[in-house]
Amino acid sequence: MKFGIRGKLLGSFLAFSLIFLISLGIVLLEVRDINIATGAVQEEGRKVELTDHLQLRLHMFLDPANNYLISGNVKERDRFDQLSNEIFQITKDLQRYHGDRRWETLSGELNHDVLRLSEMLVTILFIDRPIGNRKGAQLLHEATVFSGNMVRKADEFRVLSEKEMIRMVHDARSKGENVTLVFYGIVATIVIFFALLSFYLSRFVIRPILDLHRGAQTVGQGNLDYRLTIRTKDEIENLAGEFNQMVEAISGMKRDLDKKIELTQQLAITDSLTGLYNRRFFMEKLREEIKRNERFNHPLSIILIDVDDFKSYNDAHGHLKGDDLLRNLGMILKRNVRSVDFVCRIGGEEFMVILPETDFAAAFKIGEGLRKAVEEYPFAHQETQPGGKLTISLGVATSVKGEKDLLKLVQTADDALYQAKRTGKNKIGILS
Repeated sequence: MKFGIRGKLLGSFLAFSLIFLISLGIVLLEVRDINIATGAVQEEGRKVELTDHLQLRLHMFLDPANNYLISGNVKERDRFDQLSNEIFQITKDLQRYHGDRRWETLSGELNHDVLRLSEMLVTILFIDRPIGNRKGAQLLHEATVFSGNMVRKADEFRVLSEKEMIRMVHDARSKGENVTLVFYGIVATIVIFFALLSFYLSRFVIRPILDLHRGAQTVGQGNLDYRLTIRTKDEIENLAGEFNQMVEAISGMKRDLDKKIELTQQLAITDSLTGLYNRRFFMEKLREEIKRNERFNHPLSIILIDVDDFKSYNDAHGHLKGDDLLRNLGMILKRNVRSVDFVCRIGGEEFMVILPETDFAAAFKIGEGLRKAVEEYPFAHQETQPGGKLTISLGVATSVKGEKDLLKLVQTADDALYQAKRTGKNKIGILS
């Protein structure tokens, strides 16, 4: 005959119902505290999620103004409005949460900074004749520096939230340990006063419950592959099944979260149009390669690439065709460099290739290969371009021994590119 937990324990607990009720009350109070702590952890998780969204939007916030200065497309204003509304909503959501004094200070500063940065970008987006506008470029540079400071504040936002979450998780774990202590007290009472039932209770009640406790501790230590196997044909077996389902759900959530984090990190360094690395990645990677060059005394070269007469192509065929051209160009550049090289789109129709451990002669050879590959590729509508072909101009720069100035290296490549443009295009510029 099968009995549930209630049938098995009813006779044992009748004489000590008062003790049981008191213990149950304590457990319920602790569980309530755990639920409150869990809710607080979830709230902190939402704050972390909001700061992640804020960082991502801030990285994208300058794109409309940058693209407007390059293409003069007024539709970039609509994109700016969308990003602006999203950022203001995120900062508004963040202000609804409370934290320590530093959190409140950062919240106020960041809200003020968003307004200031928006004003700067609006000024850029409403400049007449934006293409090649020096004032617009200067304002964009100031906005970029200002945006970088905002990103660092958003990073501090995240650090504060993560610290608070760790503290709350620690508190929740402490409360869980209190529940465990109460549970052991109840078990001890049963063992002492019902010695005759010890074997029965040990086999069908205590041991399964300890398995549940051990499983909770194991999962709490991060082993989400752990599963319980309990065969008592009662509520404990049902609880073990629900426990396994809960762990499976948590494991799935963690996998999804890991994928989202990985995707977010990838998006932060990826150009959305071409799939190449973006300007942020270029600056960080070039800085890293310059340090490595200094440490090991290896050569380092970069190639700056610009599409010849791209504005003419855009004006003739529209921005969508221009985007298709940039995507195809990114594919060609990626296919015609080495696996150790890094191809980046740094803005508009400009691309940059980082060539680790490559001297000027080798870099020039690679650049010439890229130029020929582009010249020979059958781009759509290229017959309308000057000369009937779509071409690129390139500027090569190599870091000399002891060279630490990243901007100087980039400027050298830019000067070489200008030389190529000035002397006929579709070539690699060489500085005398």
